[in-house]
Amino acid sequence: MENYKIDFVIPWVNGGDLEWQKEKEKYWIKEGNTPFLDGNQASRFRDWDNLRYWFRGVEKFTPWVNKIYFVTCGHIPEWLNTHHPKLEVINHKDYIPKEYLPVFQANPIELNFHRITSLEEHFVYFNDDMFVISPMEKKDFFVNGLPREMATMYLLTNDGKEDTFQYMLFRMMGEVNQQFDLHDSIKKNPFKWFNPIYKKYLLNNFLLYRFHNVSGLYTPHVPSSLRKSTMMEVWENISNSMVETCKHRFRNPRDITQYIFRYWEIMKGTFTPTNIMDYSEEFFLDESNIDYLVESITKQKYKMICINDSISIKNFEQLKNQVIGAFETILMSKSEYER
Repeated sequence: MENYKIDFVIPWVNGGDLEWQKEKEKYWIKEGNTPFLDGNQASRFRDWDNLRYWFRGVEKFTPWVNKIYFVTCGHIPEWLNTHHPKLEVINHKDYIPKEYLPVFQANPIELNFHRITSLEEHFVYFNDDMFVISPMEKKDFFVNGLPREMATMYLLTNDGKEDTFQYMLFRMMGEVNQQFDLHDSIKKNPFKWFNPIYKKYLLNNFLLYRFHNVSGLYTPHVPSSLRKSTMMEVWENISNSMVETCKHRFRNPRDITQYIFRYWEIMKGTFTPTNIMDYSEEFFLDESNIDYLVESITKQKYKMICINDSISIKNFEQLKNQVIGAFETILMSKSEYER
């Protein structure tokens, strides 16, 4: 019986708060202004006004969730029913060590989730651009207490652009390869690495398994199934890198991201194989794919989706209204998480 509880965690920031903007700019001028300007782009903080559909989707499609932890620096949407019995509002200062505050990027916020005392061992981490749009079961996230993951590799390359996240991936692969040997991981769990459920993603494993080091691990930008015990284990083993990241108030190319916890489970073999992309999709949204996104939502083509913002969007308000209209077709009823 899978009778353990599963919590959801979702962080949120009100990018339109003028006081918050002033504080962010003060620290950006003081310590964050680097050539990697994506740490302060407006698109990283602007509001698509669709958060209520996240709550509606959770209520309708995952009613089994134990608790929802809504993590903010103090911002709370005016429509949110903070008295809902399943909702816990967590301020950054409630769990992030004070020496790292204030923070204006996601990585320190994510790396410290294990410090939320009341959070269950098993939880699913959502960005606020990730939505459940069809019924899901606990087994979509965990089986036998282990997270569902894909042990599939890819060749991590550098496209020459100053993409902060690309540098983070290289950084994390260095940490992974210092802690694990690929051949040992495969030898201990061959069927978890060479599982036909991965379909087309399996090809890279056949091409890259001969190396002792991992170039890259494919990690879809969709909700992460995490365990607090694994987070603590990672902290114990690479504490210097974790602390360094927590000291960065803005995105930094040397950051460790929450993906490190997923990589850890994969390399240890403490996961249950799945093909996440069979029931998920990530959209790097712009005018070229808005129609497919709308269709995917209205026809519920997937169980969960991620809608990534982009600096290439030219008609933000138009696209925002189209996304809201699509959500309204499947999630028109107000949830109990709304006042």
